[in-house]
Amino acid sequence: MTTKTKVEGDTLTVERLYDASQSSVFDAWIDAAKTTHWWGCGQTTKVVSTIEQEKDGCYQHLMTIDGHGEYLIDGRLMEYKPPELLSYTMPGVDGGADMAVHVTFTAVGDQTKVTLVQSPVPDFLQDTVVAGWTASFERLANFFTGARRAA
Repeated sequence: MTTKTKVEGDTLTVERLYDASQSSVFDAWIDAAKTTHWWGCGQTTKVVSTIEQEKDGCYQHLMTIDGHGEYLIDGRLMEYKPPELLSYTMPGVDGGADMAVHVTFTAVGDQTKVTLVQSPVPDFLQDTVVAGWTASFERLANFFTGARRAA
């Protein structure tokens, strides 16, 4: 399956079916040792993550982006319901409003459907955010086939 994206207004929806169990896919999103292998845009070469696995917990993903240097994404977990739901904030751009990211993990037989909804995504940032999540979702699929990014 390929990654499907849709933008309506300032809301982005991303979906993909993974060949892994619901608990394995959820764990890949919340285990800092695993996010290092798949998180980030296509130009991300390294990620150092810290994640407090609880409601109101903090997270940080320090990405090294080829040609751009380091970029930090951090926020707080608003909802944490393993293995079905993860919701968190992401910082807005240039002092703009924080964005909310809501991720559901739905068991479909032996596979897992991941649906991510992010909002508000400003118009000028939509292409970048779509490209970033598409690369991450593709890399996560490769993670479940054994591909790993050097940490």
